[in-house]
Amino acid sequence: MKNKVILVTGGSSGIGFSICNKLADTGYIVYGTSRNSRNESHNGYKLVNLDVEDETSIIKCIENIIEKEGRIDVIINNAGLGIMGAVEDCSDAEIAKAFNVNVFGLVRVTRTVLPYMRAQKSGLIINIASIAGHMGLPYRGFYSASKAAVHRITESLRLEVRNFGVKACIIDPGDFNTNISNNRVVSNNILKGSVYADETKRIEAMINSEINKSLDAEIIGNLVLKILNTPEPKTYYRIGKISQKLSVKIRTVFGADLFEKILRKFYKLP
Repeated sequence: MKNKVILVTGGSSGIGFSICNKLADTGYIVYGTSRNSRNESHNGYKLVNLDVEDETSIIKCIENIIEKEGRIDVIINNAGLGIMGAVEDCSDAEIAKAFNVNVFGLVRVTRTVLPYMRAQKSGLIINIASIAGHMGLPYRGFYSASKAAVHRITESLRLEVRNFGVKACIIDPGDFNTNISNNRVVSNNILKGSVYADETKRIEAMINSEINKSLDAEIIGNLVLKILNTPEPKTYYRIGKISQKLSVKIRTVFGADLFEKILRKFYKLP
């Protein structure tokens, strides 16, 4: 049904913005969220205030939507944060910030909405992770780890909520042309003479160049629309350039050691 009520975290820009626009244009009732929203109409959908790091903010937002619409049919946990830095360089605070948004924020939103979905005996949870969650990437170890956590949490969630009529799945994007680089946490230690500083900067520039040449995020909106019309969503939906999607299969088939050699060559590492 087109009048499904859909909540999209991180809906003011990037992938979330594209998802909100596509679903609103198709006739769904869409609530996008932003930490700085004044609860306004935005490109055909409602943009409401929600900070995934603040449980009070989440509860207030969800309760307001339920009061107005009577239900929430779909959650799209899209809010995320990049983190860049060597494993040795990243501070506890920097790591905690990334996990607080990418993992704990997703869990906070999910567990706030689930009681309503269980009561209505229906619902769909789409968690936006990353192809990076299937491998340890140099100078992005904690980003990869946070997205791997989303994978495992969602796989468990699927098994736990199915009996209540609720379904869950994962979208794994590769690189898409968004503003993720503007909001990325970069380890402060690269400004303090870290032995990893030059390589961190080099690879960050490489990543940003790839993002600028990558696919349009509108493609992900089309994929979400397809999932909404799928009676039994798959566990994983990988989307991106062919080489990025194939990387997961290559690692699985040929093993971690050979795949590490491929990564070293790609990133020009010794």
